Amino acid sequence: MEVNMGCWSGTRPPLPCLTLLLVKLLASVCHGLQGTIPLGFHFTHSIYNATVYENSAARTYVNSQSRMGITLADLSWDIKYKIVSGDEEGFFKAEEVVIADFCFLRIRTKGGNSAILNREIQDNYLLIVKGSVRGEDLEAWTKVNIQVLDMNDLRPLFSPTTYSVTIAESTPLRTSIAQVTATDADIGSNGEFYYYFKNKVDLFSVHPTSGVISLSGRLNYDEKNRYDLEVLAVDRGMKLYGNNGVSSTAKLYVHIERINEHAPTISVVTHIPFPLDKEPTYAIVNIDDLDEGANGEIDSVSIVAGDPLEQFFLAKEGKWINEYKIKERKPIDWDSFPYGYNLTLQAKDKGSPQKFSAVKLVHIASPKKEIVPEKFEKEVYDVSISEFSPPGVVVAIVKLMPEPQGVEYKISPNQDAEYFKINPKTGLITTARSLKIIEKELYELEVVNKGGDLRAQVIVRLEDANDHTPEFTQTSYSSFVNESVPVGTSVLSVSAFDKDKGENGYITYSIASLNSLPFTISQFTGVISTSEELDFESSPESYRFIVRASDWGSPYRHESEVNVTIYIGNVNDNKPLFEKVACQGVISSDFPIGGHITAVSAIDIDELELVKYKIISGNEFGIFYLNPDSGVLQLKKSLVNSGIKNSNFDLRITATDGENFADAMFVNISVVHGKVSSKTFSCRETRVAQKLAEKLLKKAKANVKLNLEDGFLDFYSINRQAPHFDKSFPSDVTVREDLPVGVSILKIKAYDADSGFNGKVVYTISDGNTDSCFNIDMETGLLKVLMPMDREKTELYLLNITIYDLGNPQKSTWRLLTVTVEDANDNSPVFLQDSYSVNILESMSIGTEIIQVEARDKDLGSSGEVTYSVLTDTQQFAINSSTGVVYVADQLDRESKANYTLKIEARDKSENGHQQFSVVPLKVFLDDVNDCSPAFIPSSYSVKVLEDLPVGTVIAWLETHDPDLGLGGQVRYSLVNDYNGRFEIDKASGTIRLNKELDYEKQQFYNLTVRAKDKGRPVSLSSVSFVEVEVVDVNENLYTPYFPDFAVIGSIKENSRIGTSVLQVIARDEDSGRDGEIQYSIRDGSGLGRFSIDEETGVIYTADILDRETTKSYWLTVYATDRGVVPLYATIEVYVEVEDVNDNAPLTSDPIYYPAVMENSPKDVSVIQIQAQDPDSSTSEKLTYRITSGNPQNFFAINPKTGLITTTSRKLDREQQAEHFLEVTVTDGGVSPKQSTVWVVVQVLDENDNKPQFPEKVYQIKLPERDRRKRGEPIYRAFAFDKDEGPNAEISYSIVDGNDDGKFFIDPKTGMVSSRKQFTAGNYDILTIKAVDNGRPQKSSTARLHIEWIKKPVPSPVPLTFDEPFYNFTVMESDRVTEIVGVVSVQPANIPLWFDVVGS
Repeated sequence: MEVNMGCWSGTRPPLPCLTLLLVKLLASVCHGLQGTIPLGFHFTHSIYNATVYENSAARTYVNSQSRMGITLADLSWDIKYKIVSGDEEGFFKAEEVVIADFCFLRIRTKGGNSAILNREIQDNYLLIVKGSVRGEDLEAWTKVNIQVLDMNDLRPLFSPTTYSVTIAESTPLRTSIAQVTATDADIGSNGEFYYYFKNKVDLFSVHPTSGVISLSGRLNYDEKNRYDLEVLAVDRGMKLYGNNGVSSTAKLYVHIERINEHAPTISVVTHIPFPLDKEPTYAIVNIDDLDEGANGEIDSVSIVAGDPLEQFFLAKEGKWINEYKIKERKPIDWDSFPYGYNLTLQAKDKGSPQKFSAVKLVHIASPKKEIVPEKFEKEVYDVSISEFSPPGVVVAIVKLMPEPQGVEYKISPNQDAEYFKINPKTGLITTARSLKIIEKELYELEVVNKGGDLRAQVIVRLEDANDHTPEFTQTSYSSFVNESVPVGTSVLSVSAFDKDKGENGYITYSIASLNSLPFTISQFTGVISTSEELDFESSPESYRFIVRASDWGSPYRHESEVNVTIYIGNVNDNKPLFEKVACQGVISSDFPIGGHITAVSAIDIDELELVKYKIISGNEFGIFYLNPDSGVLQLKKSLVNSGIKNSNFDLRITATDGENFADAMFVNISVVHGKVSSKTFSCRETRVAQKLAEKLLKKAKANVKLNLEDGFLDFYSINRQAPHFDKSFPSDVTVREDLPVGVSILKIKAYDADSGFNGKVVYTISDGNTDSCFNIDMETGLLKVLMPMDREKTELYLLNITIYDLGNPQKSTWRLLTVTVEDANDNSPVFLQDSYSVNILESMSIGTEIIQVEARDKDLGSSGEVTYSVLTDTQQFAINSSTGVVYVADQLDRESKANYTLKIEARDKSENGHQQFSVVPLKVFLDDVNDCSPAFIPSSYSVKVLEDLPVGTVIAWLETHDPDLGLGGQVRYSLVNDYNGRFEIDKASGTIRLNKELDYEKQQFYNLTVRAKDKGRPVSLSSVSFVEVEVVDVNENLYTPYFPDFAVIGSIKENSRIGTSVLQVIARDEDSGRDGEIQYSIRDGSGLGRFSIDEETGVIYTADILDRETTKSYWLTVYATDRGVVPLYATIEVYVEVEDVNDNAPLTSDPIYYPAVMENSPKDVSVIQIQAQDPDSSTSEKLTYRITSGNPQNFFAINPKTGLITTTSRKLDREQQAEHFLEVTVTDGGVSPKQSTVWVVVQVLDENDNKPQFPEKVYQIKLPERDRRKRGEPIYRAFAFDKDEGPNAEISYSIVDGNDDGKFFIDPKTGMVSSRKQFTAGNYDILTIKAVDNGRPQKSSTARLHIEWIKKPVPSPVPLTFDEPFYNFTVMESDRVTEIVGVVSVQPANIPLWFDVVGS
């Protein structure tokens, strides 16, 4: 339990802390009585691990790496240990040993007891140990786990003791064939043992630790078929202690038998022989059998099925031992066997019993090309062509697949065959004559081959073309219509029909006229209607025009025309019109009766009836007479003596054609006395006659136009001209033979001056297309490639290009076009053989020719010249590019690569376009030469061998690789140096065995030289390898180091220099040599890192500066370890006490103190007590205190023993000095005293011992008079200050005199005096202002303010301006009240001015 003292960490706490510590200790003791571990009394660990050897002698102490025991919190404790459980047999005893501040728990074996520890019976004891203090009620418990260590007191035993195995004679080297097993009840190295053969054995080896028996030599059943082996097991510990007694022996019986394990296996490579081979080989058969000897030899290979006629046999002609070739006994009729043969092969070996291979199915393909049945590409060819197609148009291409040589196609005769023809060589079907849909819509053809056994149907469908003209139902049409019919009246309907189908037969109608007509026609129905009002008087009496019927066909429309005549009937639809109206005239009063006064005239445009005239009004007295036919006005009665007073007459006259009346006209007649001139009447002209003349002229012109249209002829449907070729038509053209199908060659241009279908040109090849290589587009004239060309077959074509128009009758023209086929590089070079092979020796020199290959090319020029190259990436072979001779180009090595498959390329030298090439494989087989030395794998060896391995143990397996065949690949081994027979090697297997025992102490390394030599003839080859054998030291470390004591004590003064010697520990070891050499080390303890130890001498040194005030003592755990292979060690506990030296200055509890005290305090008032301690134990009670600075006026005193600071008789005044900085020095009482200083900052607290003060007693000011509007404005601020602080310096203001009438008021906080009323010039006021502080008791003072009121000055004509736009004043925090901060000035300055601070 750890007690935290809280307020003190030194060795001598002050009295309050001692009281607190006592309370805590009492509480801990009371709490401990309830069953918990008491304060400071407990084991260092709750469980310890310790070890002791079995069979240990009496009074042997157990060994633990931890310090077992209890730390003495109280050195007066008398601790006793007791084993309370876990030791029922009474093997152990607990002892206590006190060293310094620690009571060790030591456990040992008891003496005088006949029973001893036996690990094989019990290897672990868990003891519970109680620790108690004599005379006190303090107890603690811990557990000690004691592990009993093994001693080599038992020997290995075999189980079982007899073994028997049977292995095959062909068992490979290093194969594990058996395992023997022994056991040893000891553990660790004591339980380890070795296996070895009792007698020397070459063919077998036993692994020394696993007991696995392996084959290390070649077995020979004929020499020996059983081996009886004796295996021994030796305890390694026995050898270490010098006792070579063998514990037990096991027998191993190895039976050898010859087993035919593997059946033969067959691998086949089929081959299609060259037709010119005299003895063709159809397959190469290889037989493998993994057995050795007779079991691996092949007895026979036979064809067991698939050859009933015995056409084939197996010939042993291969280059390998078990290689056979399938050949034919006699020439085979492959036509009878087009699909080849399926041969079944089986092989059997010479073993006992014999084993047969699995049957192998081999397909022998026919050397002839497989016959694929011929048939047409399609059973039915369904094509469509235009009805316009002229002779020679391509219909379809029929083909046999595959197409045989000399194929011939023909069309079977039928009623449709006469319209078509076929190219017998190519199968191209073209039209033989023009086709019309009216004759037939579908044609059916049958195409047969030359033999007539293969047939294909060709269905040709005619696509309707616009080849018919619409026909009217009548040759002409006529109709009569009155001029009075309304607009839109149907006059006539025309009708036509077209024999074409679809849009080609769909008809629309139109009126074809150069003149504007008052008629329109429905384009779909053919109904002719009026489009304007008809007028007989101004229009022709009849209309003759053409109606056109057009179909909707393409590429052109067919049209036909018909004459239509429409007669116009006249109708009385016009009223008469007067030529003159509004006539006025004068007649004399004596005008004679019947005299001609005037005449009226009216015209009727209809001209159907005569016009009659009539007086409507104004002739009531019958004085006048109007002739109804002539229109002459005469006097009927005499005007003299008529009695009529009126001298003015208004006659109203009209005219009529029998149906219609003219608008009335007026004739005004004035009667005068006297003579009147003859021209006394005047009328207004209506110009009716002129209008009538114009109408008649218009009608005459319209008739003339219609008569002119009758003279036009229909040139549209007449095919006048034949088509003709354009001048650009070439006489010949050259094309490359490799042009792809569909590529355009030439566009032929032709023209026809006719219009419509008469001028539409179509194109065809009518002759010369013998190989069907060309086709011309019927519509565009574009000449294209139809089938691939082959210059090597045909190099020139003479094409008859014929052009037709689509007129009726049809006209045509033809021209010849010479097409020259230009050679293209379309043939690859062809090798004379499909493949090449050659056998050569791997020792063949560079430059030796091995074979020649040859290829030929059918092309012309450079495209037919061949150059050779090797495509395979190889440096070993090259080829003459011109001759095709292959030769050796680099050193050959069969072991690196036994055969090569070279790709030989033959490429033509085409300069234009893509070069053609072909590739043939060339197989080069290398025959072996003994040119390889055996190669060690790896090139050198390094092994580690335990020095105690038994003789006969295999320490290394050597392996070599010799890729040569036969004797050249068989290797024998030998040792060049065997170190006086210490090692031996098996000459066949390369196994290195130990022949004599090893001793690490005598020799640690051996370098063996091994030679491997093959049996090659005539010269054998060899190589050398090195085997580095490192002898590994075996643990012979028998004795553990020991210290004479289990713990030692030493001391060292603090602050000693690093490297100061503390003490020396010494251990002993009974072993000799390096097993007895001891190394020391510090591995545990509280002083780890603070101390070091000389690993040779055991002297302990300081490794750091020690400080007793930090740590008073240290425990170290020192190990003594020997240098054995398996090191053993012992430990000792070292206690080091650090002796004190006065090396520390006293330390205060705080680095700075901040006490406070009231000013004017009396003498001996406590300010603060300085608390200090000295970490040094010898001087901690001898501290003295003194004030060494900051107290020149002796305001303070300090007690030199206790460090208490108090006031003196000198009074403190805060206003004079608010803080005092005292330096206090604390000194210890050592021989060489050490001291430390601390600052004490004493704050003097304020007391209200100062009254407020005004800077001046009397203030005199002048102010301009004020009216009512300015009342309430500030007058003057009279402020005071107080040297005290806090509430003692808080001031409030009041006016105590001079303000009886209340004209003024003062701000109690700021002291600003302001006015309440108006003031006139000449008034004078005196105010008494009082300032009171807030202290207890309060203090106050007064000041007077004199105010003189003057008249307002005249405003300055110049505006006031400050001399500076900004003023910067600096104020120090130490400046006193009323000190000047700065001065501001204004221009102009020669006038009365008042200033005020308006903001901050």
